Amino acid sequence: MPVREMKIDDLPQVLQIQKALAFQDWNERQFIAEITADYALCVVYEEAQFNSAQSNEDPRDSIGASPLQNDSKDILGYAVFHLMGPDSELLSIAANASHQRAGIGTALLNAGLANLDFAKGDKMFLEVREGNTKARRFYEKHGFEPYAERKKYYADGENAILYQKSK
Repeated sequence: MPVREMKIDDLPQVLQIQKALAFQDWNERQFIAEITADYALCVVYEEAQFNSAQSNEDPRDSIGASPLQNDSKDILGYAVFHLMGPDSELLSIAANASHQRAGIGTALLNAGLANLDFAKGDKMFLEVREGNTKARRFYEKHGFEPYAERKKYYADGENAILYQKSK
C-alpha cells in the first residue's frame, strides 16, 4: 500500500525529506500535533524494498492494497492536510528529491482530495511561494487556481500565491 496514514515512527524519515528540501522547518513536535489532531490527515508514500519481486502498481494511484509485503520500507514522500468540512487546506506536501516526478506527489495529493465532495461545494486551499514555479505548475496541473496574493508573506519577503480547488 504506497499511501497510508503517517505514524510517529515515520517522523525520522519525514523530517529527513523536509530537511533535504529545505523549504519548511517543522519540528517533530509540530508533526506529532498534526498526526494526533482530529481534523488533520497526515499521509506518507511508502516504498517497500523487494529483493526479487517488482510491483506493477502505478504510484499515481491513491491509497490501495499491494499483494507484496516486506518489512523494509522507505518513506518517499508525505503530505499534511487539514480537513475542515467544506474548507480544507493542504499544509505541506513533499517527495524525496531523488524520486520526484514519479507520481508520488499526485498520489499524496489524491489521498487528501478523496476526502472532499466537490459536488457539494467543498474546496481545498493552499499557499505557495510566488517563485516556486515547479510547485505552482504541479498544483495547476491538478486543477488548483490562483485566487489571491499575500505580499511579503514569507520571512525572506517573498510573496505567497493562494490557490483553491473547487471542482
